[in-house]
Amino acid sequence: MNNLSRTTKTLARNGWRTSHGVRLLIALAVAFVATWPAWREMVDAAIHNENARTSILVLPVILWLVWVRRARFRFIRPGGYTIGLLLLVAGIQFYYMSQYIYGLRSISHLGAVLIVAGAVLVCTGDSLVKQFLPAWAILPLLVPVPVTLAVLIARPIQFFEAESIASIYGLLGVSVEVFSGPGEGRVLVGGRTLPIDNMCKGLPTILSLLLIIYGFVFSSPMRATVRTALLLIAPLVALICSALALGGTLWLYDGWSTLMIADLIRALSEWVTLLIAFLLIAGSLRLLTWASVPIYQYHLASTSR
Repeated sequence: MNNLSRTTKTLARNGWRTSHGVRLLIALAVAFVATWPAWREMVDAAIHNENARTSILVLPVILWLVWVRRARFRFIRPGGYTIGLLLLVAGIQFYYMSQYIYGLRSISHLGAVLIVAGAVLVCTGDSLVKQFLPAWAILPLLVPVPVTLAVLIARPIQFFEAESIASIYGLLGVSVEVFSGPGEGRVLVGGRTLPIDNMCKGLPTILSLLLIIYGFVFSSPMRATVRTALLLIAPLVALICSALALGGTLWLYDGWSTLMIADLIRALSEWVTLLIAFLLIAGSLRLLTWASVPIYQYHLASTSR
């Protein structure tokens, strides 16, 4: 009760009134209703398209970044609506332009995100962006990766994974062959020839880990160089871990196992891969901190006695 009372007094002292909250709720309702078809398409893509599953993680990461910075709410004051108006105008342009030009569904989705973001900022002010910039920066990732772009990026990643596993298995005396052609690539393991699309899912893994690492590095007061380095190496770590996880499940496709069981275990291994890759990076940071390497902008006070 005391915390709620202090929060209410702080909001009132900063110029916030009940009318601000009412306007915000109305603006959000209007923005979502006006762009509902785009939001429905984004949810459908996130559920049914593996390359778009990263969108599911965006909202939890945003909420986490806001939560760890919740103390900054006391610095937010209404006023300064330039950013909100710019986002709102740009979102309206993108959303309605895509309605008349075929093939611009991703632009329509981005427009819907900008309209909702702009509606929030028009009712709250630019200080909300300044205090929670890392959370605002990943809002465009709510838009699922376009299919054509996903295919273009995923194909080199898939072949890198497959070739890496073929090399590892070659050292163990097991033959795994990778075939590339004008159509889809194929992998020959044991007595089965399988589409490479069914086995190598590097793009979703890399994007998901990159998003998780983003939330990790911006939830701590790290140095800018450390944050940049972590974000740069995250795709490589994800790719290596994904290749190793694939190597651990590839033998299931060889001979006795059913494709249904093999596919299920491979899908589960992708999520385990994210956990392993994240633990590797987090563990490396703990080790560097233990070795007194300057990772953070300032030393955190110890709570031990």
